[in-house]
Amino acid sequence: KIRQYAALFDGSNKDFSDIESAFDDLYHDDFLGTESNGEEVNKETKKQLDEKRLAAGAKVTHVAYTRTDWNKALVKYHLEIDGKSIISKYLVTIKDKKVIEAQYVNGFAGMVKAAWVSDFHLIRRVQSYQHVDKVVFEGYVSPFADLTAAK
Repeated sequence: KIRQYAALFDGSNKDFSDIESAFDDLYHDDFLGTESNGEEVNKETKKQLDEKRLAAGAKVTHVAYTRTDWNKALVKYHLEIDGKSIISKYLVTIKDKKVIEAQYVNGFAGMVKAAWVSDFHLIRRVQSYQHVDKVVFEGYVSPFADLTAAK
C-alpha cells in the first residue's frame, strides 16, 4: 500500500480528492506521527500536508520498505518538491493493515527512540481498551478484562 500511495505523487499537479480513497486505505483513523521538524501530526494534519504536497507537484521516488518487527517497518523515500530533493526515513507501525503511527527517524539513535515511542504508544492503546471495558484487542482477550461485566 505504501508504494502504491507513493506512486500517486508523480510530479503532476493533482487534486487530493483523486487520491483520498488511497489515503484512507493506507492510514488508520487513529494515526499519529512526527515530521522531521518534530511536529506531531494526526490523520487530518497528515491529510492537509499531503494535499499541499500533491498540489505543489511533489514527486516521490526510490521507496524502500524494510520490515523490522511483526508490526513495524522502516520506510525510506526521496521527495522532490520545489526544486529540492529530500530523503526521509520513518519507522511505521501497522495495525489492521494500516499505518497507525509514523515516527521520523534520523540515524541509529532516532531509530531506537522511534521504536521505544511506538512501543509506549502500543501499551497506552492496550490500556485504554482495558479501561473502557473493551476486552478484545487485535483478536486477543485481555487477561485483565472482567468478562462478566461485558455482558
